[in-house]
Amino acid sequence: GLGIPAEPLFRSPYMDEIILKKIIESLNREEKVALVTITEIKGSTPRDEGSLMLVWEDGKSFGSIGGGKIEYTVIQESVEALKANKNRIFNHSLTPQGDLKMECGGEAGGFIRVFIPEKKLIIAGGGHVGEKVLELATFLGFKCTIIDDREEYATKESLQKASDIIITPYNKAFQKITVTKDTYIVIATKGHAGDLDFVKEALKTEAKYIGLIGSKVKHVFIKNSLIQDGFSEEEINRIYGPVGLNISNQLPEEIAVSIMSEILLIKNNGTLEHRKDI
Repeated sequence: GLGIPAEPLFRSPYMDEIILKKIIESLNREEKVALVTITEIKGSTPRDEGSLMLVWEDGKSFGSIGGGKIEYTVIQESVEALKANKNRIFNHSLTPQGDLKMECGGEAGGFIRVFIPEKKLIIAGGGHVGEKVLELATFLGFKCTIIDDREEYATKESLQKASDIIITPYNKAFQKITVTKDTYIVIATKGHAGDLDFVKEALKTEAKYIGLIGSKVKHVFIKNSLIQDGFSEEEINRIYGPVGLNISNQLPEEIAVSIMSEILLIKNNGTLEHRKDI
């Protein structure tokens, strides 16, 4: 319950290495994780300076900073740090008169370092708009995956900035990608059929953003098709379509700017205001 690992892990000379590997594994799974480090101790404490522990957003932990009340409390603080996406420090008194009412008699302070996976953007369709979205999103620090059903797009020069290019039928794409509640999706395939196939699967995920390119007429067609397939009004309203903010002309470059502006608006909880008016 308090995240105290099995006894052999306390004695392992490779504990730090295991913890570092688990951080990498979590980020590869697109999971946030917090590394807790004891940086300062005074008097009698359960663990030494440098003791490490990992904490995940669901409260699970690995490693130990001493068990008992201090570990329980720091796990809660780590979960709060993960939810806020902010590092934090802690300092607790381990005396009967201190904040944790413990009998150890010392003090323990430390640092909670939050590790956040790279922002992930999935682009369905590597055509003119898709390649410009890729270029801009990469510049903005997103880890981009291109999905397309055309074999020749695997080697298309303008798509090589993508971290991954997956060639697959659009209705099978989600068997090959991981989508979390922090994933952004832009759908710009070569036709209505591909868009519809992809958006159906996208709506079954927890993706933070689902943007679908196209005219209002096309979106009426997509919406009616989704209703016929049993999707609810609430589910369909998750789609940002026509995609993007109303700031662009018809050039792929400007459309990409309008799409990425909308994504940044969602990501950063922004407002549609001029900064001079705020």
